[in-house]
Amino acid sequence: MIVRFGGVDSYYSHGYLIPFIVAFLIWRKRERLKNMSPTGSKWGLAIIILALLLHLTGTVLYVFSLSGFSIYLLIIGATLFLFGKEIAKELAFPLGYIILMFPLPLAVMTAISFPLKLVAVKLGSSIVRMLGVPILREGFNISVPGGNLVVGNPCSGLRSILSFFVVGMLLAYLIPASFPRKAILILSIIPVAILSNIIRVPLLILIAYHWGQPAASPESPLHTLTGVLAFLLGIGLLLAISKILQWKS
Repeated sequence: MIVRFGGVDSYYSHGYLIPFIVAFLIWRKRERLKNMSPTGSKWGLAIIILALLLHLTGTVLYVFSLSGFSIYLLIIGATLFLFGKEIAKELAFPLGYIILMFPLPLAVMTAISFPLKLVAVKLGSSIVRMLGVPILREGFNISVPGGNLVVGNPCSGLRSILSFFVVGMLLAYLIPASFPRKAILILSIIPVAILSNIIRVPLLILIAYHWGQPAASPESPLHTLTGVLAFLLGIGLLLAISKILQWKS
């Protein structure tokens, strides 16, 4: 998990933050938890055993994502076993939120990122053409007078979707709104992430057109800046949606 969190093209750099957010969410419930008595549950022991079996299976088969996910089951099982159903129910959201720090298998991420990248490239190229910029697209290769761009997996938008789920789920939990309105906010996460990423691709193409391909390369500060702008745009949209959903009818 540390390798996946700290990789150069990591999709899970937010993983380090999740335990602190969960600790904060549990701390907010401290007064309610003080008035609840730990009872313990045998179901927790069953889940702990399942987690250990899953870890052993992942180790034998060299499927490390299974071993990682077994930690999540272990946390759930330990909470049930030590504190019981009532406390586990009270901590349902913090316990569920932990799963956002466990990386998806690489094969699954590749399968998801490909169609997302294709949508971003097609729509991004169309936007640039409408602005009058001459481009030639062949698959994920985009040629402009300033040079050639290759849209890689990090530009698929999957990283944004995973990051926005961390923010969006937390917002949905914290805002004072009904469950249907919270659900609307959660459902808006994916389109918001895709939209912000679609806007990033034309920006990179325009940068390459005006200042050359090196200015739009992953090593360029401008490339990083477009990522920051796309992320801020997505966060701003999620905050705006959350505010709208809090309006009284």
